[in-house]
Amino acid sequence: MAMHADMEAQRFCEQLYQAIILIFSVAGFIVGYWMESFRITVYAVFGGVCIASAICVPDWGIFRGKDPPVWLPEGITKRPAGSGIKAAEEKKDS
Repeated sequence: MAMHADMEAQRFCEQLYQAIILIFSVAGFIVGYWMESFRITVYAVFGGVCIASAICVPDWGIFRGKDPPVWLPEGITKRPAGSGIKAAEEKKDS
């Protein structure tokens, strides 16, 4: 079982974080405009950041990756053949 989020899970978490803040910001702006209070808008944005942080910062199980990264074995210091910039340039030239 993966213990940390993979790239797809991190992308999902970042999009969720932004969506929560956006929803709270828009709702806070509308209510603040209607009630003519900038304080409500600021509190709504602050509340959205707090809620989004509480949901997205901890490494919850839903954010654990289903496709964990493949790491090199311990002790290997050289890159495998066919990786890196030179290999990409050679493939591009052929």
